[in-house]
Amino acid sequence: MEEQRISDLIRQFVARNGKDELFQERKVLDLWPSVMGDYIAKNTGKVSIKQGVLYVKVLNAALRFELNASRSLIIKKLNDAVGGEVVKSIVFN
Repeated sequence: MEEQRISDLIRQFVARNGKDELFQERKVLDLWPSVMGDYIAKNTGKVSIKQGVLYVKVLNAALRFELNASRSLIIKKLNDAVGGEVVKSIVFN
């Protein structure tokens, strides 16, 4: 019997059951603080994702403006971190 790492088995199971997109979306949420940095992570509230749309509650109006201006760069950074085209758009509210 060939030995496999548990992470590889889980990844195969997730892909086989059509849940790979959900797994990748969860990974985006987990990476939000490290990709965006401490200041942004501390000044954003709830972050959620559904069908490729990332929803971010921003606690500061000036920061919301800045994030809106950097939307395409943020999408690229998050997708690079997760290793795929998971985030298609972002809604800052």
